[in-house]
Amino acid sequence: MNEIDDTAEIEQAKIAGNYSARKIMRWNPSSIYATNIDTNNNVYNNDAIHNNLSVDYISPAQMYSTDSGRMFHAGSICIIMVGLPGRGKTNLSISLCRYLRWLGVRAKLFHLGDYRRKNTDLNGGNDLDFKKLISSSYFTGSPEDLNVKILKLKIKNELVSDVVSFFQNSNGQIAIYDAINGEAKARIELYNYFKSKNIKCLFIESIIDDEALLASNIKDSINSPDYKDWNKSEAMENFQQRIKLSEQYYEKLDSTVTNLPYIQSYNFGEKILINELKHDFLITKIVYYLLNAKVKSHSIYFARCSLNKLNFKADPPMTENGKEYINKVYNTLRENFPEKQIPKDLIVWTSTRLRTIQSSQIFKDLGCLVVHRPELTQLNPGAAEGLTDEELKEKYPDDYRKHLLDPYHHRYPRAESYHDLALKIEPLILEMEKSPNDVLIIADESVIRIFYGYLMAANAADIPSIQFPQNEIIKITYHTYNNEIKKLIVEGIEEEYLGNL
Repeated sequence: MNEIDDTAEIEQAKIAGNYSARKIMRWNPSSIYATNIDTNNNVYNNDAIHNNLSVDYISPAQMYSTDSGRMFHAGSICIIMVGLPGRGKTNLSISLCRYLRWLGVRAKLFHLGDYRRKNTDLNGGNDLDFKKLISSSYFTGSPEDLNVKILKLKIKNELVSDVVSFFQNSNGQIAIYDAINGEAKARIELYNYFKSKNIKCLFIESIIDDEALLASNIKDSINSPDYKDWNKSEAMENFQQRIKLSEQYYEKLDSTVTNLPYIQSYNFGEKILINELKHDFLITKIVYYLLNAKVKSHSIYFARCSLNKLNFKADPPMTENGKEYINKVYNTLRENFPEKQIPKDLIVWTSTRLRTIQSSQIFKDLGCLVVHRPELTQLNPGAAEGLTDEELKEKYPDDYRKHLLDPYHHRYPRAESYHDLALKIEPLILEMEKSPNDVLIIADESVIRIFYGYLMAANAADIPSIQFPQNEIIKITYHTYNNEIKKLIVEGIEEEYLGNL
C-alpha cells in the first residue's frame, strides 16, 4: 500500500482572480503609477468620477486586489437606471458610481445624454441640433420622423456596444446605464441581450412623488450640459416639455408585467422596494447605499486642526495660537456664506481630541450641531513617529523600502496605513452622503486626504501626496455631474506661524 500524503494541495483556480486575495502580494505596487499632486497641479482640482479607470487603478477602500480586477466575485452587472426626466437618475448614478469605486469595484458611467450630445450639434448648426430634437418626436416613445428614429437607435446601440466592450476589454464589473428606459418592452430586450453576453442586469427606478423635492430636482436639472448658455426660463420651459413627451410612453417597473430584478427608490431613499434580487455582497451594499443617498447640492468644508506637530498620543488643550487660528478659520468661512453669516444648520465634525473639541466651541456657541467622532483621529504613525527619512532607512530598511513602493497601504510597526483610515471612516462617508446640510470637518491632513479621495474619486496611489496647507479651507461642492473644489485662503496665517499652532 502506498503511503498517503496528508498534505492538502491547493487546486488551481478555475476563474482568474478568485485566489488572488490569498497571494503574498495583496496589492499591485500602485505608487509607481502615482501622480505628484500639489495645490498648483490641475489634477488636484478635478473630479475624476468620469475618467476611465487605468488597469492599475486601486480604490481607496478596496479590500483586496485580484488578477481580473473584479471584486467580490459577483461577475458583470449592468445597472440600468429607469425614471422620468427630473427624477435624479444622473445624480443617483454618479453618487452610486463614486461609492462603488471607493469600495474597489471597477464601475463606469454611461450617460445616454452624453451619447446624444456627441451625435448632435448643440450649437444649432444642422438639422440635428438639440432645440430641433425637442420639437421633433425624439423624446417620444416612437419617433414619427424616420431620420430621428434611426438616430435614436444609433445612439442607443453605440452606448450598449460600449457597455459590452467595458466588460470584455477593460475588466469592468459594474456599468451604470443612465437613461429614461421607460418602456417595459425595451427593458426586456435589454435584459435578454445582456444575458446573452453573460452580463447580469439590475434595474433601479428613481421615483419622486414629493412635490417640493420634485420641483427642486427639476430646477437643478436645467444645469445639464443640454442647457449650457441657455436662458433659465427658456431652459425650464424646454425641460418641462421633455417631461410631458416622456410621460406619454413611460411605464413604471411592475413585477406583474415584467418580473425583472429591480429596486424602486422613492424620494431618494425614503422608501425602497425590491424585486427578484439575490442578496450577495455587492447587491446588499447597493441597497444600503440607496437607503442613505440624497439629492446633493450642498458643500463639505475641510479645515486643518491645530497643534499638528504633537506626538500621536499627546492630547493637550488648544494653545493661544490655536485659538487665534480657529477664529481666523471662522471669519474666513463666514465670508463665504450669503450675507456673511454662517448658517446655524451647518454641521461640524471633529475628532475626540481635546484641541479639536475646543476648536469647535465657536461653532457650538453659534448654535451649530457639533459631533465628535473617534474615526476622525489622525493617522497613527506607530514606530515611525518622529523619525527622519534617514533614521527610518537605517532602523527599518525593509519597511522603508516597502513604504516607498506603496505609501498608501504600507504601515510601519504598530502604525496605521491610509487604507486603514479609509475603512474606518466608511460609516462617516455614508453619514455625509445622507446629510442635506453643509458639513465642516476639522481634522488632521491625513484624514482630509481620505475624504478628498472619496469626494473627488482619486486613485489610492495619489492620496498620500496631496497637500492641504494650514492656511486654506477646502470647499467641495456637490453638483449633478461632478464635484467642484474651491480653496478659501485663511488670511493672516504665515508659514512660520503654522508650525507653532
